[in-house]
Amino acid sequence: MADAIAHYKILEPLGSGGLGEVYRARDTRLGRTVAVKVLPPAVTQDPARIQALLDTTATLTELSHANIAMLFESGRDGDQPFLVFEFVQGQPLASLINGRPLNVRRALEFAINLADALADTHALEMIHGDIRPETIMITPKDRAKFMNFGLSRFTAGGSTRLTSSVPYVSPEELAGKPADAQSDIYSLGAVLFEMLTGRQRARGLVLSAINPAVPAELEQIVGRMLAANVESRARSAASIGAELRSIAAILDTRTEASEAASPSESTRHRAERKPIGTIVLVILVLAALGALAAWMLPA
Repeated sequence: MADAIAHYKILEPLGSGGLGEVYRARDTRLGRTVAVKVLPPAVTQDPARIQALLDTTATLTELSHANIAMLFESGRDGDQPFLVFEFVQGQPLASLINGRPLNVRRALEFAINLADALADTHALEMIHGDIRPETIMITPKDRAKFMNFGLSRFTAGGSTRLTSSVPYVSPEELAGKPADAQSDIYSLGAVLFEMLTGRQRARGLVLSAINPAVPAELEQIVGRMLAANVESRARSAASIGAELRSIAAILDTRTEASEAASPSESTRHRAERKPIGTIVLVILVLAALGALAAWMLPA
C-alpha cells in the first residue's frame, strides 16, 4: 500500500473488511483521523458495479446519525476507488458478546441506540440490509454504532448473507424477497436476542428460559420483532425505540425500589452498631452521675 491515497496519509492497516482493505489514515486537509477503505478488485473490475456503488455512496454521505459510522467521501485516486468513513474506536458487538449474555440494561441501551438509527434512516427510505453483531461497533463510551450502513449489496457479508447469516435473515428474505425496513427490524430482533442470551437465535429457543433475568415486557417485544409473519411483526423502528425506552424506565424504577428496600452494607453495619453505642452511652452517663453523687456527699 502507498503512503497516501488522495489527501489521506496512511497511518496503519486495520484489517480486511467487507469493502476491502481498511486503513487508519489522517485527513491532511481537515486534520482528522479517518478510516479509508480501498475497494477490492471484485468491485473495481466491474464498471457497472463500481458506478452503482459510487451512486449509492453519494446519497449516504448526506446521512448523519450518532449511531451510524458516517461515510465522509467516496472517490478515486487514479484508477483506485476508495471510501472514507468516520474512524470508530471500540470493539465489534460480536466480540463483546462472545457466547455470553450482556447485562440486560446494557443490552437494552444498545438496542435503543440502534432502533433510533433505524427509525431515522427508515424515514428517509434507507435500510441497513446486513444487521448482525459483526456490523455493529461498541464505542469506548458504550454506544452502539452501525457500520457499512446501506452498503450490504457491495460487501462480502451482504453477498453471502443468505448462506452465512441465517440467524439474522428474515423469513421473507430467505423466500427471495429483497431486504426492507421490516427485515431490518427482524435482524435487530435477532441481535437483541443474542445480546440477552449469548446465543444465536434458533427455533425452539425461549429467551427467558435461557436468561431468567430478562423481564416479560422485553421478551414480548423481542418476540414481536422476530415474528415470521410480517403482518405480526413490530411495525416500525420508531415504535420499537419508544417501547424499549419504556422498559428501560421500568427497570430503572425497579432497581431504585430494590436499592431503597435493601440498605447498603455500611448502613446495615451502622444500624447493627447503634444498640451497642447506646448501651455504652448509658453506662458512661450512670458512671458520671455516680461520681457526682459521691462528690456531693459530706466527708
